[in-house]
Amino acid sequence: MIAGTQLGKLWDSGRIWRNATGAFATLSLALLVAVVISRDPPVFSSIPIIALVRDGDQRPIWAIRLARTAHQIAVDSLRIETVPAGYVYQLWLSAADAGLPRRLGVLPQSGRKQIAVSPRNARLLTGVGELLVTLEPPGGPAGPGPSGPTIFRGTLESSG
Repeated sequence: MIAGTQLGKLWDSGRIWRNATGAFATLSLALLVAVVISRDPPVFSSIPIIALVRDGDQRPIWAIRLARTAHQIAVDSLRIETVPAGYVYQLWLSAADAGLPRRLGVLPQSGRKQIAVSPRNARLLTGVGELLVTLEPPGGPAGPGPSGPTIFRGTLESSG
């Protein structure tokens, strides 16, 4: 009977239910993440270009495509653009209702790079704005905005 009494106290304890609830919540979150991650990646080759980032002579350097539902962009390097030693080319989104330019990611020197973007940035990329490319240290700027000069620019296709 002592074992039965202890088991009864255990079930009446709030601690066991809190622990069980925490375990079930963690398991549910893990399953949700697994479902989200298991989506097929977007086929960027069939997605239209939303912007071309150009140099000062208006020659295109990078083509940007947006898979809005996947919250990803693909950056295709159209020609090799050498970056100075100790720096990277950082892509930023400058939109009227976004405040400071929003960091999108580091650009590839060649090939294609897929970059995850937030749902808000994905929405802003379908509106009016421009893309800026700055020279930044490899770890990125210390603050929320660009620290280096704007080297290249591109206008979002929906901007006109």
